[in-house]
Amino acid sequence: MEEKESQARALLDKTNRQFNECNALYHAAAQRCGLSDAAFWTLYALVTSCEPLTQNRIAADWGIPKQTLNSAVAAMVKKGLLALCPGKGPHSGKIVTLTDEGRALAERTVGPVIAAEQQAMTRQGLAEVEQNCRLTQRYLECLRQEFEKIAR
Repeated sequence: MEEKESQARALLDKTNRQFNECNALYHAAAQRCGLSDAAFWTLYALVTSCEPLTQNRIAADWGIPKQTLNSAVAAMVKKGLLALCPGKGPHSGKIVTLTDEGRALAERTVGPVIAAEQQAMTRQGLAEVEQNCRLTQRYLECLRQEFEKIAR
C-alpha cells in the first residue's frame, strides 16, 4: 500500500504543478493585456458563448467568486466595455453584453489567446486533447466526491 500512496503523492504533485502552471500562463496573458484575471475571463466567456450570459452564470461556469466577478463587471460597465440588460424571467438576473468598445478590446486581447489555444491543440492533436479532457473530467468528478466526504 505504501508504494501506491507514494505513487499517488508524486502524481498529485505533478498534476497540481501543471494546473498551477496553466493558471500562471493565463494570468500572465491577462496581465499582458492590461486586464485582471476576472476581466479577462469575463471577456473570454462572452466571446466564446453562444448564448446570453448573466453574471451568476459566468461566475459559476468559470469558477470566479461572485463578488470578484461583480466588481470586474461593474468596472468594465463604468469604462463602457460592457452593458447590463434585464433578463427575460423574474429571477434570470441581468444579461452581460459587450459594447462595441468591449468587443474591440476582446478582439485585441482574448482573440489572440483563443487563436494560440487552438493552434496548441492542433499541434498536440485533437484526439489527444479530447482524451485528456475526458480523463481530467473523470478526475474532477472523483475529486469532488472525495472532497464532499471530508466536508461532511
